[in-house]
Amino acid sequence: MMQSVSPPFLKPGDGIALVSVSRFGEASVIDQAESWIRAQGFNPFRAPNLGARDQQFGGDDATRAADVNWAIAHPEVKAIWSIRGGYGAVRMVDGVNWSALVSQPKWLIGFSDFTLLLGHAFQHQLCAIHSWMPIQRPMVTETSAHHLAALLRGEPQALRAENHPLNQMGSVKGRLVGGNLSVLYSMLGSSSFPNLNGCILALEDLDEYRYHLDRMMWGLRRAGVLDGIKGVALGAFSDMKDNAIPFGKEPLEIIREAFPKDLPLACNLPFGHLEDNEPFITGYAYQLDVDLNGGHLSPL
Repeated sequence: MMQSVSPPFLKPGDGIALVSVSRFGEASVIDQAESWIRAQGFNPFRAPNLGARDQQFGGDDATRAADVNWAIAHPEVKAIWSIRGGYGAVRMVDGVNWSALVSQPKWLIGFSDFTLLLGHAFQHQLCAIHSWMPIQRPMVTETSAHHLAALLRGEPQALRAENHPLNQMGSVKGRLVGGNLSVLYSMLGSSSFPNLNGCILALEDLDEYRYHLDRMMWGLRRAGVLDGIKGVALGAFSDMKDNAIPFGKEPLEIIREAFPKDLPLACNLPFGHLEDNEPFITGYAYQLDVDLNGGHLSPL
C-alpha cells in the first residue's frame, strides 16, 4: 500500500510554530497554545504576523502564506499548528512554498477549514495531522489533548466508537484522508482535492442544513470522486439544522446512502467539532474494522 511521506516525529525541545491560515488568533488563545506546547516538552514559536487582523482574517492572504513559509524555512520548527479555523485557507494555500515543504517535510496540524491544507498536502504525498486546534483547548478532553502530544512523539492512537445502527460491517486497509465535508466539497475540481482512490474517507461537519448535506454528497457522487474509496469513517455532524418542512432524514442517514451498502462504514468516531476530537494522520495507512462491537480505526 502506497503511503505518503511522513515528516519526522518530534523529539523533546523541537519547535512547533503557531500560524493563522484562516481567522485571526486572539492573544489569550495564542498564550494558552504556547503554555500547552511547553507543557509537552516542545518549544513554541510565534509566526511573525501571528495576531494580525485583516477583517476576520489573520492578516491578508499573502501575510498568512508568508507566515507558513517562515515556519517551513525555520530550522528549529518541526510542526506547524493552525491557531484556529473559520474561513480563509483557500485564499492563501497557493502562496505556500509546497516544494520547500516536500523537500523538508514538517507536520501540518489542524482541522475544519484546515481541511484545505490537509488535502493539498495529500496531493503532494505528505502526511499531515487532522486535530483539534488551540482555540478548542478549553473544551477539548484531556484524552484528546494527550493523544495529540503522543502522536507528535510518534505514537498515533486508534479511534473507537460503539456500535451504531447505520454502521456497515467489514474490514479494510487504506490511506486515511478527508476532514470537513463542506470544505472538501468546496475543493472539487481544484489541485487541492485529494485523490480518494484506495483510501478510507473521514468526514465531519458543523452547522449545516440537512438538504445541503444531501447536495454535497450528490455533488461528490456525480463528480465520480467517491468511486474508488475503500471505507468510510464518520465523525461528528454537530449542530445540524433543518427547514420548516423537514428534509426527512437524519444527517448520518444522508451521508450513508451516498455509499454502496457493502462498503465498510463506521459512525460516530471521536473526531470533529466536539469535545472528544481525537487526532489522526492523513495520508497514513489505517485499518478500519466495523463489527458488532462498533467501529475501530487503527494506524498500521
